Amino acid sequence: MSSEHRLLAGRYVLEEPIGRGGMGEVWRATDTVLGREVAVKTIDLDRVPDEAGAARFEREAQVTAAMSHPNVVTVHDTGVEGRTAYLVMELLPGPSLAERLAQGPLPLEEVVDAARQVASALGAAHARGVVHRDIKPANVVRAADGRLRVLDFGITQLGESSGSQALTATHTVMGTAEYLAPEQATGGRVDGRADLYALGCVLYALLTGRPPFRGATPVATMMQHSHDPVPDVRESRPETPAWLAGLVSALLAKDPQDRPADAAAVLEAIERREAPGAASVAAATTTLLPASGAEPTRRLASPAPAAATSPPTAAAPPTPARSPERRGSSAPLWVLALVALAALALLAWYLLTGLGEGSDPATTPTSTPSTSAPATQESPSTTPPETSAAEESPTSEAPSPTQTPSETTADPQPVEDAGSALDDEVSQLRQDDVIDEQAAKVVQDPLKDADKALRKEDSEALVEARDALVEDYQEAVADGTYPAEAAQRLDPLVEDFDQAVDDYAGG
Repeated sequence: MSSEHRLLAGRYVLEEPIGRGGMGEVWRATDTVLGREVAVKTIDLDRVPDEAGAARFEREAQVTAAMSHPNVVTVHDTGVEGRTAYLVMELLPGPSLAERLAQGPLPLEEVVDAARQVASALGAAHARGVVHRDIKPANVVRAADGRLRVLDFGITQLGESSGSQALTATHTVMGTAEYLAPEQATGGRVDGRADLYALGCVLYALLTGRPPFRGATPVATMMQHSHDPVPDVRESRPETPAWLAGLVSALLAKDPQDRPADAAAVLEAIERREAPGAASVAAATTTLLPASGAEPTRRLASPAPAAATSPPTAAAPPTPARSPERRGSSAPLWVLALVALAALALLAWYLLTGLGEGSDPATTPTSTPSTSAPATQESPSTTPPETSAAEESPTSEAPSPTQTPSETTADPQPVEDAGSALDDEVSQLRQDDVIDEQAAKVVQDPLKDADKALRKEDSEALVEARDALVEDYQEAVADGTYPAEAAQRLDPLVEDFDQAVDDYAGG
């Protein structure tokens, strides 16, 4: 055994780190008692700010060990040695879905297979009252037997009967922003349908190469989950079968009530190759047909307000549109009579206004100047000056518009102010020991590049530096390099800087 290797619990030799998260590290290790390779997840209890972190880690071991399922990672052992808690699991050779996704969108059948296996794992977890709350491509890994395994139950939420809700405070947001259900983003209580929403995000990413929502900051991304319309996966992947696109859309419904009821419903949809709720969608389409059929009827009456200004004529058409309630046999006669009267009135008005070339048409242009040709011919004294002014103003005012944007665009002050505020806050976080020096560089290094580009008035380089900053910052928040306190303080400043660069470069 190398002197650099660490022996844990007298039997596990930690050889090399293979992963890092917000709470600890994952090591490739060897179990010297059974002579097999394993994965060991460790957490330094001295770095946990409160007892909830240690309790959450212990719960991960209990929850995962209790689930014996081919699509859930197998737990071999758990314990605490000194101030280090550890969890021993099967070593998964991979790749994870995140690693596969880095190579581009997956083949359709591979996406369907992943959906089936993850839904099966979620069904087993939900049956035990467990909500994973962090389903994402990085937490789904290929095992040696070829199956996918769901792992990292470290932020699971147990059912109400477990009495463990205190481990997660109300209004506390946990999870990864790109795969976070709207109700989860608001910090409210969630159930298994939040995991189904995350599964929809995963499937969308596997099909298109990117998650459905991604903002400049985690907060912006969560706002998109809550408010932006669900994108149709077929816009980015046209060959996606209709049933699969329908399944993804159903999983991504904003309201949990509109999603599949449970993982079993998702599995059934996959087996039948039919989107959930297809029958109700068809019914909704059928009920819309009369409405679309009625639309031309309303359009027939629409010329009346444009041609006639008299209230009685315009008020007549809406009455028959609402009258067919079939309370008696005389209703159709009233309808026909009113329609006939309206038609005659319209015809009379048209003949009067169309044939009269005297003083009457002069009032028509005042109400409909854009469509009335006679007005242009009969008011030459007022129209020509307006026309000549319109013709002369472009030539005389042409130089000023070209000068004004250049002055606005050239002003770098908003970008400088936003960058300075962001840099100051990062320095303050470093001084408060909320982040370390390496974490501070994640933001400050691209800020320096942005400042250089701004001084050179190089908009393209400025945008590239901004994009690098936003991407690196998102990754740092996702992997725990920036803790929740840092993200809360930096999110609005990153958004301000992002917007300031957009205004500068796009101006």
